[in-house]
Amino acid sequence: MKMLLDKHRLITERQQRAWSQTQLADVSGLSLRTIQRIEKNGKASLESVKALASVYSIHITDLRIVNSLELNQAENAHPAVVNFSFLSYSAKVLTTTVFILTTLVILFMLWTNIPPAWINELRDAVFSDQLSTATLKVISSCLAIIFTLTIAIFIGLLFDVIRDKGFYHYIKNTIKSGKFSLPSSFAKTQQVIVGYGKFLAKPLMISGIIILISATGVYLTMEDYQKNNMARFLKKF
Repeated sequence: MKMLLDKHRLITERQQRAWSQTQLADVSGLSLRTIQRIEKNGKASLESVKALASVYSIHITDLRIVNSLELNQAENAHPAVVNFSFLSYSAKVLTTTVFILTTLVILFMLWTNIPPAWINELRDAVFSDQLSTATLKVISSCLAIIFTLTIAIFIGLLFDVIRDKGFYHYIKNTIKSGKFSLPSSFAKTQQVIVGYGKFLAKPLMISGIIILISATGVYLTMEDYQKNNMARFLKKF
């Protein structure tokens, strides 16, 4: 017997946990083809529904569309209230990758005394210049990380705005529904942070490959004196 499911709820539950369709297939015991078909047309067998409800720790009735009115609403429009998701899965990968790469570049520039000088100027405007050199470098590094994190999050949010996903999608539908719960939003934000911490492997792998390829290309084009300077710099650490 086939059951009709709220496919938007299914996709939101998966994205809230930062899972790909392949990861959902692995944890649920269903095939990737089955997951793709269910999220596309909302139809699933009772066994598949039980597997998905168990993975998401929700009741079957939370996924099932029980009448034709709900079916039409689910097919023709987004639900009035959707689960909170600060960034969609794709935006999280993009944001984390941008953050890792830009942070490494700016920190390298700081540690090798290459501009951007504005970071040190901002630091000196807020903190005493009588602090130790090591402390000033740590402050500059923290300011650089805050800057790159802000830029990376902005890029991720903009990416979701274009695709009508994540935080933008949640806020838009919450405003339309006229319902807003601050405690519930905080709790869901905590869930997103925990889920974000679990998916870092992919962005770290992408960043590592890019850095390795870039470093290899730069090293191969260096002159001997530049390689010696780089070796002396690395010995400091």
